[in-house]
Amino acid sequence: MIFREMTPADVPQMFLVRAAAKENSMPLISGLKFLGITVAGESQKLRTTHKGFVCEDDGVIIGFVVGDGSTGELWVLSVWPEYEGKGTGRQLMRLAQDWLFSKSWDKLWLTTGVKPSRALALYQKLGWKITETLPHGGSYRMELDKPL
Repeated sequence: MIFREMTPADVPQMFLVRAAAKENSMPLISGLKFLGITVAGESQKLRTTHKGFVCEDDGVIIGFVVGDGSTGELWVLSVWPEYEGKGTGRQLMRLAQDWLFSKSWDKLWLTTGVKPSRALALYQKLGWKITETLPHGGSYRMELDKPL
């Protein structure tokens, strides 16, 4: 498996990985479009405020992560279901966290569902702490302090 920086050309494959997720799945077109998430929009973010990393296996993207350098948010992590539990998400998270901390953020943040999930367990293993339940009650805000 190869880990590398995401390019705008990777965005269509990113959508396929995201749509295949077991937890917090997202209908490929209607769900993402409803949220305002488009190939053009995500490509533009990668050219400006965001940076992503992908994991490839035999030239196929099987996981990705994206961070928002303008806010310190870990924006999205997704791994193809057959590759879950093999360290792919952990390595992608480390790449994004390192990049976000290099942007002078002392504290990173993300949101995740309140139901027990593989994602929540991974974030907690990596040191992320739940700081609040968001007002709508369906998500946690989690934060990670920059290592000393």
